[in-house]
Amino acid sequence: MATLNFYTLSTAEQLDLFLTEGGSLNLDYLLKLMNEKIAPVAPDGAIQGEGFLNPQFQIRNGLNIIESFCASQGSLGYFHEARMENSKFTTRKTQHHYYSKASIFITENSDLIFKFDFTAEEGSKSKVKSLIEELGFEANIFRIDNDLMSKIQNKYEWLAVKLDKIEKDGDKTRRVSYEIDIADDQLPSQVDEDYRDYGKRSHISFQLPYSAPGAPKKVSVKMYQQGHRIVIDENELCDSPLEDFVIYLLKVLKELKKEV
Repeated sequence: MATLNFYTLSTAEQLDLFLTEGGSLNLDYLLKLMNEKIAPVAPDGAIQGEGFLNPQFQIRNGLNIIESFCASQGSLGYFHEARMENSKFTTRKTQHHYYSKASIFITENSDLIFKFDFTAEEGSKSKVKSLIEELGFEANIFRIDNDLMSKIQNKYEWLAVKLDKIEKDGDKTRRVSYEIDIADDQLPSQVDEDYRDYGKRSHISFQLPYSAPGAPKKVSVKMYQQGHRIVIDENELCDSPLEDFVIYLLKVLKELKKEV
């Protein structure tokens, strides 16, 4: 499973450095900055510091982007290690670190995307964001809220919904989760009819139509208000690159946000 977070990059304080004359993000300059902050790697492949790895230009769905990996440091906590010092057996309180991997994508439209391959890697999100912002940006999260999920539910084939903060006269229900059988297009969800206008959506799963070589006609997407997370099963895309679909998904969601 791939977990995604979308951001918008703000460069208001240094427009002359980061934007081209046409108003696009200056990817050449950005790539130069990223190459100055490459993560050091030992001969055996061990990561020895925070930074970027293998930043490079790509074109996805006609959009110029930079793709890179990012290594960020995490802590396993403090341990009392046994040591022999000056012929004396003792212990020392030592903090143990590790490095976590994230994939990042930065588009010429000032969009930033994080991709994590494992749930445990999501804990590095704030550190990765800080490394990006040290380049001279402010990264603002793309919010997954009730309004956006409502538009998705009304427009696309949805599979599951979770509602929180339900307020309905005479009903003590405060949250409810429900799914539908997409094979049964005759009977609507009674739970959805009873509650969809009385609560705030905190999760939705839906199928997004997609047209690309080697890809299925629809791809399942799970979206969560908590953490503003998006989850995709990469195996669903078969031979079609996940990166291409992610750029397409971001475009769809940005257009939905703009709809009144």
